[in-house]
Amino acid sequence: MNSKYHLTEEIKPQINLLGNIAFGAKDLLFDWTSFEIPRGTCNIRDLTMKLKGTLAATGNGALDMDLYFAKSINGVAPPSLGGSNTAPTVIQTTAARPYIMAYHKIDGSAIEDAGDGMISFNVLSTRINVNGVSTINGEPAYASTTGYQTIWVAGIAQGAYDFGSDVLVAGAHDPDDLTIVVDGTPGGDDMFAIGDTITAFANNGSAPKVIGKLTAVADNLLTVDAAPVALPDDHEICNLSPVTFTLGLEY
Repeated sequence: MNSKYHLTEEIKPQINLLGNIAFGAKDLLFDWTSFEIPRGTCNIRDLTMKLKGTLAATGNGALDMDLYFAKSINGVAPPSLGGSNTAPTVIQTTAARPYIMAYHKIDGSAIEDAGDGMISFNVLSTRINVNGVSTINGEPAYASTTGYQTIWVAGIAQGAYDFGSDVLVAGAHDPDDLTIVVDGTPGGDDMFAIGDTITAFANNGSAPKVIGKLTAVADNLLTVDAAPVALPDDHEICNLSPVTFTLGLEY
């Protein structure tokens, strides 16, 4: 029988709490994030990840991460592992245990682009051999697309990931204005690209404000697709999804 292959759409977990605060080992990097793939049992054969750096300079690529893959049970999604930037409790991990079906370790130092050719972010890629393959299969009835199934992935940090930007709101921002004046070093166009969804935090990670998707980027001016909420002066703007990845699947 001939194998069939599928490349997932880019999976974009969100870090919408304490997103500008450095992580510690065993902190939840991102909670269960759903994605849809064609029905049937499949093997994860390769994984490519894009990982934002800190202040457009310091990379996060050499750090390790635990990825867990889960399914729904009787139409119920896996229970939350808690808030990002805090370690899951034993009660939370125990509740999630029946839903987990696969695991993969991201060995950052082994699979990152060690030359840091992309400067402000890292690209990590790994080919998963037969002996290390992760097999996944979900409940077909859960997916919203005919012929597809829903899978979840969560990430736990095993290193001091830091997605701070030092790009700050310059003056209190009117919520009716699609353009946000920013200051700080590096500039907005060193940290963000068109299509990024941005959020903002106080310097201690509190008071999160999800802003919207970027339609234009300049050194000191960011333009979004919808009128954002009011933004306090000096809130730090961050990428809502600083970790994104795609999976190559074999059926």
